[in-house]
Amino acid sequence: MKQIVIEVDNKLAKVWKDASEQTKKIIGNKINISLARELITNPQNGYVDFLINLRAEMKQKGLTQEKLDDILNS
Repeated sequence: MKQIVIEVDNKLAKVWKDASEQTKKIIGNKINISLARELITNPQNGYVDFLINLRAEMKQKGLTQEKLDDILNS
């Protein structure tokens, strides 16, 4: 597993520091699941990735904003 760093307020950081290893493991698993749901399985993220890839592909193929405007205004 990899580690990531997130910012939390000072009170939460202290409580986390003082928590037992078992509590940290349980909370860490919950955070892992929550992040996975938001970042991996969220269909909106897939759509955004699709749009980013489409934009890059169209740019690579020479579609400029001007050409797109011409197409849309025809």
